[in-house]
Amino acid sequence: MPEQIAGRLLRWCHVILYTASLIVPRRLRAEWFEKRRADVWHWVHFLVESGRLSVKTEQELFKHCWRAFGDAFWCRFNRARVLSFMRWYPATARFCLANIFLMIFAALIVSPSSLWQSTEYPRNAGSLLTVSLDGNSRWLEPELLWDAAVDWSRHDPRIAGAATFAWRSSTISGPQGKQYLLSARVTSELFQLLGAKPVLGEGFDNARSGCSDCVVLSHAVWREQFSGDTNLARESLYLNGRRVHVVGVLPDRFRFPGADVQVYTPFQAAPFQRLPGLEWPGAVLRLGKGISATSAKAEIQKEVRETRFPSPALLDVLSLRDIRYRSAGSWLAMAALAILAFVGLNWRVFWQLCTTSPHRTKVDIFRWWGFFVLKSGLLLALVWLVSMDLVESVPRRVGLVPPQIAHDVASVAWAAVPWIFLVGMNVTLGWSVRDQKARCRSCLRRLRTQIVLSASTVPLWDPSGCELLCDRAHGMLHVPAIEFSSLDSERWIDFDESWQMLTQEA
Repeated sequence: MPEQIAGRLLRWCHVILYTASLIVPRRLRAEWFEKRRADVWHWVHFLVESGRLSVKTEQELFKHCWRAFGDAFWCRFNRARVLSFMRWYPATARFCLANIFLMIFAALIVSPSSLWQSTEYPRNAGSLLTVSLDGNSRWLEPELLWDAAVDWSRHDPRIAGAATFAWRSSTISGPQGKQYLLSARVTSELFQLLGAKPVLGEGFDNARSGCSDCVVLSHAVWREQFSGDTNLARESLYLNGRRVHVVGVLPDRFRFPGADVQVYTPFQAAPFQRLPGLEWPGAVLRLGKGISATSAKAEIQKEVRETRFPSPALLDVLSLRDIRYRSAGSWLAMAALAILAFVGLNWRVFWQLCTTSPHRTKVDIFRWWGFFVLKSGLLLALVWLVSMDLVESVPRRVGLVPPQIAHDVASVAWAAVPWIFLVGMNVTLGWSVRDQKARCRSCLRRLRTQIVLSASTVPLWDPSGCELLCDRAHGMLHVPAIEFSSLDSERWIDFDESWQMLTQEA
C-alpha cells in the first residue's frame, strides 16, 4: 500500500517536472530534470515511510513541483537581464508611446463604423453645390427657394440641374417605438443628383412625386424599426402623427449634406403649413460638364445673393467638400481654443517645463519636444475616440440603450461630446505635462531614484524638497517643496560624462 501511494505521487510529480523541463534549454534539460526528480523521489519516500503523508504535506509537495516552472524559466532566460529589462523598459519613452498606441487600437476596435465610412456621393461630386441659409439669416419659405432654384437652372448655363429640400425636427412611431429625428421634404431630382440609389424599393420619381403618404428611410432607421425586413409593401409608420408607407431604403453609407436627415418625403406631397423657424430650406445645384465647383462657387454665390425674395434672406453657397470638412474644422478649432485655454490656466507649469528643457544640443531639444508633441497628440486622438465611443458604440453594445430610444438618447449624448472631450483633454494633457517633467532630459526615461532633502531650520534660506536622479547619470531634477522665485526653483542639472562611467548600461 505505501509503495502504491508513493508510486502515484511520483507519477504526477514527474508529469509536472517533465512539462517544466521543456522550457529548459536542450543541453541542460536532462541534468535539470534528473536533479529535480531525485529531490522529489527522496521527499515522497520520506513522507510515506515516516508516516507524515497528509493532505497538507501532499499540497506542499505539489507546490514545490509547480515552482519548477519558475526555475525552468530562469534557466531559459538570464535572470539579471530580465529583471533589469522589467525595471528600466517601463520607464522609457518607447514604452509610453506603445501603451498609448495600444489604447488607441482598443478604442478603434469598439468605435462605430459610421465614423470611418465615407459619405456616398456621385462621381461628379466636384461639380455639386449646396445652397442654404446663412447662420445670421432670417427664415425663408421653402417654396420660394424651390422657385428660385428652378429659375437659376433655366437662366444660368453653368447650372445643369437643381433640387430643393426642407428639413425639420420630426417624430416617428414605428414597430420599435417612438424616435425623434430629422425629416426632409425633397424634390424628385435630389436623390439622382446626390447619387443615392435605394438598396430596397425606389425613390421619388415623377410618378411618386404626388404621393402624399410615401417616405424613404435611411438605412439606420430601417434597421432599427423594421429589423432589416425586406418586404417593404407591408411596412408603415407614423410621421408627426400622420400614417405613411415606406417605399424605399437608402444605402448605409449615404449621408445627407449638411444635416443628419433620416426620413424623406416628396416636396409637394401635401399642402404643408408654413413653419417659420422650424423648417429650414436648402437646394443642391449640379454644374455643367467641365465646370468645377471651386471655380464657379464665387460667381454663383454672387448671383444667389442678388436674388430678391419677399423677405430678406442671406444664402450661402458651399461645395460638398466644404460640408464634408466643416465638422473636422470645428473640432480642430475647438481643440485649439481648449489647448490655449489650458496653457493659459497652467502657464506656470508650462513655464517650468520650458525652463527645465534641455539646452545643450539641437538633437536633445528636438527629441525632448518631439516626444512631448507626439505623446500629447496621440492622447488627444485617444480622447476624441473615447468620447465618440462613450456616446454611441459602448452603450449600444452593452445593451444600455434600447433600439426604440436610441435616437432620443443620441441627440442628448452628441450634445455632451464636446464637454466629454474637453474634460478628457484637460486630464490627459495635465498628465502629459507631469510625465514630461519627471523624465530625463537626455534619454527621456522616467526619473525613479529620489533623494528627499531634509527640512532646514531656516526655511527662507534652505527650503526642503527632493532631487530626482537619472539611472544612467545624465542629470538631476531639483524639485523644491516650496518654490521661491528668487531663492529656489525647479531646475535641471546636467552631469558630465565622468558620472556616467559609474553606471552600468542596461
